[in-house]
Amino acid sequence: MTERADSNTVKTIMDEFLKDEGVRARLRMILTRKRNDWEKWLQVELEYFITQLPNIHVEREIPAFPDRRVLRDKYKMFIDLAFRKKRTRINSYIFLELKCTKSPQTLINGFNKDVKKINALRKCLLDQRSFWCVGFHLNCEPNNMKKMNEFVNGWYYGYSKVVKLCECGDEIECPCEDNKIGFAVI
Repeated sequence: MTERADSNTVKTIMDEFLKDEGVRARLRMILTRKRNDWEKWLQVELEYFITQLPNIHVEREIPAFPDRRVLRDKYKMFIDLAFRKKRTRINSYIFLELKCTKSPQTLINGFNKDVKKINALRKCLLDQRSFWCVGFHLNCEPNNMKKMNEFVNGWYYGYSKVVKLCECGDEIECPCEDNKIGFAVI
């Protein structure tokens, strides 16, 4: 399989995840309460969601060791999620690093940090097949979305979108407050 196929797999999983009504309800709660500490929830929720999919094996918080020449202050790090599809090489995993922030700029900074982290990977229990940053941000103002879209367009398979969480329908402009969340993958 190729990086393109892995990109499609990640996109499909995340699109289905964001369609789940239970996930959407919890994301609405996060939006209304202006939470910024929900990354662990996302890890567990996404891990559970992926385990329910047929023919996919998932692991969470996989220990890894960086090249200390690149990351001098790190002795050990963890990969947020890793999964592989049935009929792929046994130890060949797609790595996901997850980020949850208030602003797109903070998400961009987190993505850059995670790319540096994964590029410094020296040793891990699982073999990396491909690596993806998946992130959410709460601020969906047009200028912020423009900044996020410009950043994501710099990545070959990157994409971003605004996910409408209310039940009004995508094509309808609604009066709902706190009904949108930004989403990006690089």
